[in-house]
Amino acid sequence: MIATVLSATSGFAQTAPKVFAVELVVTKDKKSVETDADLTFSETSFKIVPDKTSFSGSTVEINYADVKSADHSYSKKPMLSIGGAVATAILIGAIFAVPFLFIKKKKHWMTVRSDDKYAVIKLGDRNFRQIVAEFETRGVKVADLKEADK
Repeated sequence: MIATVLSATSGFAQTAPKVFAVELVVTKDKKSVETDADLTFSETSFKIVPDKTSFSGSTVEINYADVKSADHSYSKKPMLSIGGAVATAILIGAIFAVPFLFIKKKKHWMTVRSDDKYAVIKLGDRNFRQIVAEFETRGVKVADLKEADK
C-alpha cells in the first residue's frame, strides 16, 4: 500500500514543462524566415518546435549544460556578442543577416548556441522577461546586449 502511494505521488513531484509561444528563424529556399514555434523548457534541456510541419526539420533541442552563449537584445535585428557572432557566422554563414537589413521595428531577440547547434528566436513583448528568467533559473547566463545609439 505504501509503495502504491509513493509511486502515485512521485509523478506529481515533477514540474510540468513550461511552454512559450515564440517565432523561430529558419532557412527556407536560401532565405531566413520567421515561423511560429513553441519554446518548451524541461528539466535538462529546452526545445523549439515550429508549428508548421513543413519546418519540423528545423526543430532545435539543446541541453542547458551545452549552451555556450545566450544573448538577448531589443533591436531591429538579432544582435550577437563577439564570440557568438563568430560562431554563428561559422555555423550558418552570411545568408542569415541579409533579411534582417529590412526590418524596421524593434523586437526582442534571443540567440542561443552550443558547439554544434544554434537558435535565433523572436520573443514576444509580453513573454521575453519570463523566457530570460527561465534560462537563468536553469543555470544559463543570458547576456543583455544593447543597441548602439545612433
